[in-house]
Amino acid sequence: AALKQSLSKRGLPRKLYVDNGAAYRSKHLEHITASLGIALVHSRPYKPQGRGKIERFFRTVRGDFLVGFTGQSLNDLNEAFDLWLNDVYQQRAHSATGQSPFKRFTSHVECLRAAPSNLTDHFRQCARRRVAKDRTITLNGRLFEAPVPLIGRQVELLYHPEAVDKVEIRSQNLSYGMATPVDVHVNCRVRRDRNSNTSIEQDKPSTYRGGCLFKGGGHENK
Repeated sequence: AALKQSLSKRGLPRKLYVDNGAAYRSKHLEHITASLGIALVHSRPYKPQGRGKIERFFRTVRGDFLVGFTGQSLNDLNEAFDLWLNDVYQQRAHSATGQSPFKRFTSHVECLRAAPSNLTDHFRQCARRRVAKDRTITLNGRLFEAPVPLIGRQVELLYHPEAVDKVEIRSQNLSYGMATPVDVHVNCRVRRDRNSNTSIEQDKPSTYRGGCLFKGGGHENK
């Protein structure tokens, strides 16, 4: 959430420099940065010199902000920190550069790109599946149907964890639209020919005559 808010507010950088924590080594972050055209760069393990700037910032937060914080909740902390960051830290001249962090940042706007209008879509989870012969794919215990041309092919499923019924199907960097949730009761009655054309089996008409139930020419005693 913090990364998405930052990109939306400040734009897309050319590089994202992070440490080697599990969150920064995740496939999800790799997918996000790759889809946005941002190079993901990790600092060298066991070399704290490569993280000097962020460590110095943490020291400033502890010494200038936390010592004066009097709130009681996480919401109080977030609101107070946002106010301090934008109104105090970003506007105060840095001792080494002589510029405020905000002024120095905005003096290099040519290095940034505006965030796309569909930024939220770039933060979707990505799962890889192979489409079965009956056109179905499974995601988080739910069954979906893919387009006929994708039968037998490896595809990417893009989705938000809070909206797993809305799944986009992609293959070889092309979008095939949204997957269709399958009604298992209908799907079990679907017949497919060699060309993947489908039809639904219809119940044969039945009649009742003198204690016997007739179906499609046969009969059952009742």
